[in-house]
Amino acid sequence: MEKTSPPETFSIMNVDDFAKLFGTSSSEVLECCSEELASLDPHYRVLAGDERDQVLLQVLAKIDDPGTPESGTSRLPDWERGWGENLDEFVRSGYDIEKLVPKYFKKNVPARFMGEYILPIDPQFVLVCTRMFRRWIFGRYLAPYDTIYEFGCGPATHLAFLAQNYPGKKLVGLDWARPSQEIISLLAQHRGWDIEGRHFDFFHPDPTLRLAPRSAVYTFGALEQVGGRHGEFLDFLLREKPAICVNVECLCEYYDASRLSDYLALRYHRRKKYLDGYLTRLKELEARGRIEILASHHQRFGNMYDDSNSYVVWRPL
Repeated sequence: MEKTSPPETFSIMNVDDFAKLFGTSSSEVLECCSEELASLDPHYRVLAGDERDQVLLQVLAKIDDPGTPESGTSRLPDWERGWGENLDEFVRSGYDIEKLVPKYFKKNVPARFMGEYILPIDPQFVLVCTRMFRRWIFGRYLAPYDTIYEFGCGPATHLAFLAQNYPGKKLVGLDWARPSQEIISLLAQHRGWDIEGRHFDFFHPDPTLRLAPRSAVYTFGALEQVGGRHGEFLDFLLREKPAICVNVECLCEYYDASRLSDYLALRYHRRKKYLDGYLTRLKELEARGRIEILASHHQRFGNMYDDSNSYVVWRPL
């Protein structure tokens, strides 16, 4: 059957749009993300009228629901269970790394894009766009380093990407949930990668952990769980002095509460008690000469609730 074109009411997310989202140039996106661009159907429809109202009502219902879980130490059993599901599917599949994708990536759902709510044609639009962004930011900031640590690595999907695309690097995944370390052990065993898993708690950093000289550190949607309690982790990084720190996180300082979509995202962020004051603290440390912020950007894209892939890149001095 001949493939038909989407109706004229659909827009197309192009290379320039991705460059603006990532905070880079179109040429960089084309150079590093051709594989994901080729696999993505870029058509989407901006929601309006009743459809947009339904999304807004869903967001408000989540904010007002007393059963909406909050971040923090009480969520550990949830992550044990969630990463345990990934572990079970990973083993049953014969160690297929696609089974390491977190379950919170839903198919055929609305997304946030530049202050609008959109409905993409591609059922895995948010996942593919996240992978495109990952390829760009890892290539830009992590590729030069031989030892890379991911704190809050979950089911190790990002570490598997690094191992496949940057062979020869030493990779260390740290998480407070036991299944995470089991997944990493299986990756080392069945893939032959130089990858190691360790237990790590953001609230109580391991005082015996020492980072390799000239190493890179990153988080990818992990610090949201600490809320305002990021001081001990920052103290740990300032002590260990990695060569670079890349934090891909929902940074609430970027939201503009005079815009409806940002206002709702900020309300959701606070309802969940997600990462609070982290970017502000980094700027304070920079003003005191303790760190240097190399890049910082609000990526106005994500699921219908928040912009989860903003980032700040910095290094201790």
